[in-house]
Amino acid sequence: MYTPIKVSLQVTTELDGKPQHEIEMRPPTTNDVIHAQKLGRMAASNGSVSEESEHEAHLFAALTNTTREFIGQLAFYDYVQLQKAYDCFLLPIPQFVAKSALLFPGSAGESLCENSGN
Repeated sequence: MYTPIKVSLQVTTELDGKPQHEIEMRPPTTNDVIHAQKLGRMAASNGSVSEESEHEAHLFAALTNTTREFIGQLAFYDYVQLQKAYDCFLLPIPQFVAKSALLFPGSAGESLCENSGN
């Protein structure tokens, strides 16, 4: 089973006036991807940003229950960690569990416990 992944932030970033030290990314749905692609196209329509980068930022905001603005304020290292977490969701379940265990031990440990009972 795909489970949310907790990503520890190296640089604390505020969301709604509250400092965030960690964010959780849930598994994406097809509708999440479609909606983020639409928002990316709209944001890129003026030509000042890339459609792909806007698509990803909107998608990550939806999957972490944050905002596009919050995602844009993250330290780039933390943004790259979100990319790695997202990449885990693109793997078959056994590989998802193994890779997320390697990259995000706290989240994957919870996944392993949940999967062993099934």
